[in-house]
Amino acid sequence: MHRIMFHIGQFPVYSYGVMLGVAFLVGIIYAVRRAPKYGVTPDAVVEVSVLCIFGAIIGSRLVFVLLNWSLYKDHLIEILMVREGGLTFYGGMLGAILLAVPYMVKKKYSLPALFDVCTPPIALGYAIARIGCYLNGCCYGRVSSFTTFPLGVQFPFLTGYRFPTQLYSLVYSLVILFILLRLEKHQVFRGELFLNYLWLYGIARFLIEYLREEPFSIFGILTSAQFACLIIIMVTLMLREILKRQHVRTRH
Repeated sequence: MHRIMFHIGQFPVYSYGVMLGVAFLVGIIYAVRRAPKYGVTPDAVVEVSVLCIFGAIIGSRLVFVLLNWSLYKDHLIEILMVREGGLTFYGGMLGAILLAVPYMVKKKYSLPALFDVCTPPIALGYAIARIGCYLNGCCYGRVSSFTTFPLGVQFPFLTGYRFPTQLYSLVYSLVILFILLRLEKHQVFRGELFLNYLWLYGIARFLIEYLREEPFSIFGILTSAQFACLIIIMVTLMLREILKRQHVRTRH
């Protein structure tokens, strides 16, 4: 692990914060390059991306703190230490949507088109951000019976060998990116790509949770993330089917 990448004077620059910044930057550049294909202006992408960044950071941090309140209730100042890690993906997605959607409606931007423009960049950015998780030593896996990479890694301040679930998450996000680019060629309606990402991510995250160091707090058989994944998978698949049928009817 390499938690602190370098120092600027006495100020430590954390690997997690650096990789998160790289993820956002690469994602925005990628989205800007995709924008013309969907009839979206690069300026609109940049405007919405900035709002999404703020919304994602606030939302993901808020949900993480609420889920881990026992760690922060006596150290409230640490809630602001985002550069050291501690974010949740679904919280970030929700925060970005809540902050950006009202702005897009006010500016009369096409929500489905912008969602589809940004979907592959989200998958790519997520993969890059997971490198930061690995360097930071957070989001690690359960104790592994294997002692060699990639099935077993020793993390600082933890006992035994652990599954490097951060790297598994990186891989499945790149696989999802590849699948999305294939599905994009056959999408029926605007916004379908975004819905496809949500259920694909949900399945991958549901499975990876069995290897992550998370308690099975829902009915003793599911983690809180798995429960959220099941809801999102079902809702997005139903919504996709409804919108697809609606689109087919309007064409006929």
